[in-house]
Amino acid sequence: MSGVAITINVDGDSPILRILKSLSDFEERKADLFDTVGSTVVSGIRSRWEGGEGLEGKWPLSVRVMREGGTTLRDTSRLMDSVTYNVLSDGVEIGTNVVYGAIHHFGGEIKHEARKRTLFFRQNQRTGQVGNRFVRKSRSNFAQESMGRAYSVNVPRRPWLGITEDEEQLILNSIEGVIFDE
Repeated sequence: MSGVAITINVDGDSPILRILKSLSDFEERKADLFDTVGSTVVSGIRSRWEGGEGLEGKWPLSVRVMREGGTTLRDTSRLMDSVTYNVLSDGVEIGTNVVYGAIHHFGGEIKHEARKRTLFFRQNQRTGQVGNRFVRKSRSNFAQESMGRAYSVNVPRRPWLGITEDEEQLILNSIEGVIFDE
């Protein structure tokens, strides 16, 4: 190292001095910052979700919504309610533990294999004639096995996990608030 040094003389109210003072105790405050970032992102995801929109605007309506009404991806709200965040030592992670969250975010094809099914009917005891309506197993006195065919379902892409530009600005303001101790 050569004998060169930089000296900065600042008065007590200098912005540089305020930044340096606030950064000196950043380790103590970063968990609060990560908690704020996590809650901001999760809140944004849930508020968009309630309006039926994701990162790219309104979601295409699901078949269920077209048939029964409601909001896309909110039949039971299980996926939306599962979105949470974890504060880590060096950041925050946001996501869900619901397995089908990824297929709704990225879209894709779900393939169902052909399988054997048992169908339950009611048989008339006197005539022996089997009815043509399905019944519950508990009400059935006649069962028949049938081979169901293979099929696939195409799930459209509905990106929901991420942040918008407005949320990004809120996060930057939160970081600025922690650094400048506001």
